[in-house]
Amino acid sequence: MIFSLKKCSLLLSALAALGSVHGHPEDEHEHMGAAELSARQLAANERHIRARACAPAMASMAAEAQKRRAVHVKRQGTTATLTGNTYKPSATAISGYTCITAPEVTEGPYYIRNEYVRQDIRDGQSGVPLKLDIGVIDTSNCQPLSNAYVELWHANATGFYGGFTSASTGGGGGGGGPGGGGGGGSSGMSDHNTFLRGGWPTNSAGLVEMVTVYPGYYTGRTTHIHMMVHTDWTMSSNGTIVSSSGSLVHIGQMFFEESLNTQVSATSPYSTNTNSRTTNSQDGIFSQSNANGNDAVVDASLLGSSISSGLYGYLIVGVNSNADYSIATTNYHTGPIIST
Repeated sequence: MIFSLKKCSLLLSALAALGSVHGHPEDEHEHMGAAELSARQLAANERHIRARACAPAMASMAAEAQKRRAVHVKRQGTTATLTGNTYKPSATAISGYTCITAPEVTEGPYYIRNEYVRQDIRDGQSGVPLKLDIGVIDTSNCQPLSNAYVELWHANATGFYGGFTSASTGGGGGGGGPGGGGGGGSSGMSDHNTFLRGGWPTNSAGLVEMVTVYPGYYTGRTTHIHMMVHTDWTMSSNGTIVSSSGSLVHIGQMFFEESLNTQVSATSPYSTNTNSRTTNSQDGIFSQSNANGNDAVVDASLLGSSISSGLYGYLIVGVNSNADYSIATTNYHTGPIIST
């Protein structure tokens, strides 16, 4: 059964409705064959059923987490936890504010292999501080998935991805943001900037905390964050993940409430973004991800009295630990090693 505190639902996108998606720079499904789409939908259906069986366990965890979360977002000095090098999840057990059990998609054109293993992925980027507690649960046994590497990447406040700050790939781009490069194919890198990219493993309770800034937008896409979940992964001696190691058990995206996007967009440096803004309702991938009562929207709360104080968000990702998806991109991180 699907249960809710605010609304904790199982994301099951309607991939059959692909005809409604046009012109997005990251139309992940554009180059998938019918057989692959069908196989991924079947896998998602199976995982959805399994995740429903996990609902009682999630609900029990969620009740306690609601109390912890209320204390966390009101605590004085909360934003100070955004400046350290090592972070502990604000929740101590998986708790349900947003639950995602998504059909797997390709990673889009702006993923880069072998990025840094780190919790703070800001790299000096300015913007509204965002702390994300992400829980990963294995839908095959309803248990938290420990040592799962949760990897994030997203655009900065003005709509650029690290590695593509001067890329011009045409298509849906414009106004300074990344351009086209739809489907699962990779866009050509223009640089080796590493900002707003990286990941960290979950702890024994299946939780990881990531520190970033609220993502910006670019033409053709609403505000979103990309995510992968890897198991049995390895790390190179230079502190980067070996993207080809282990198993890739989840590829997906998370979104934010439109009212929150509007508030953030009015603040600096987001207000200097010259891209045409696409709202949630205009984004076909968002629509797929939130169809039929499903929810891929992060439940976010203010860390202080205003947006500038930062935001705290939480979500659960349901994955099948037996899955193993492929990475399509040919782009690799080869830049200088930085201090993280």
